[in-house]
Amino acid sequence: PELESKFFNFDALNIPPSHPAREAQDTFYIDDDKDWCMRSHVSNMQSRLMEKYGLPLKAAYPGRCFRNEAVDASHDHTFDQFEAIVVDKGINIGHCVGVIEELLNGLYEQEVEVRVRPGYFPFTEPSFEMDISCVICETEGCSVCENTGWVEMLGAGLVHPNVIEKAGYDSEKWSGLAFGMGLTRLAMIKYGIEDIRHFHSGNLSFLSQFQ
Repeated sequence: PELESKFFNFDALNIPPSHPAREAQDTFYIDDDKDWCMRSHVSNMQSRLMEKYGLPLKAAYPGRCFRNEAVDASHDHTFDQFEAIVVDKGINIGHCVGVIEELLNGLYEQEVEVRVRPGYFPFTEPSFEMDISCVICETEGCSVCENTGWVEMLGAGLVHPNVIEKAGYDSEKWSGLAFGMGLTRLAMIKYGIEDIRHFHSGNLSFLSQFQ
């Protein structure tokens, strides 16, 4: 659901009431009580999927997300995201990194150069972020990579035990991996698109090349 309850968008994902993502400057709320919002990530599906299908679970799901943030060459208020989750017995961080590298190598049809940085996500522990070298400027620096030569591609980690518990399962028995990435940003890197705003511009000369 693109319109989501605060339970699945925040509570079930171990995001406390004090977290900045719950503030109006980061999230589009549709009522004053902040019980319902436009989902800010497709991670709202994690608990839903575990409750519906049970464990073990392997799932991948794309969807549209909404965030109240400034628009520039690499950020938009409306964007598409892709996420995957695996919950089983004995899942570790090596599984997580291996799955992501295989996905990126297959998508870009080459051995991609990546770097892993420590990160923080309330619904994974440990958490990390993965960057890919910017193929638009070939690491020389441009508006997409913010002149760093690297583009942040995704966040990932092992599913936090609290998320598994919230879904009604024993976190001592089950473990999992999860990662999410912006589909729009994946397309920008693959096709050399320098500005995310083209996707929602309504410019037919831009859109027609993907028919």
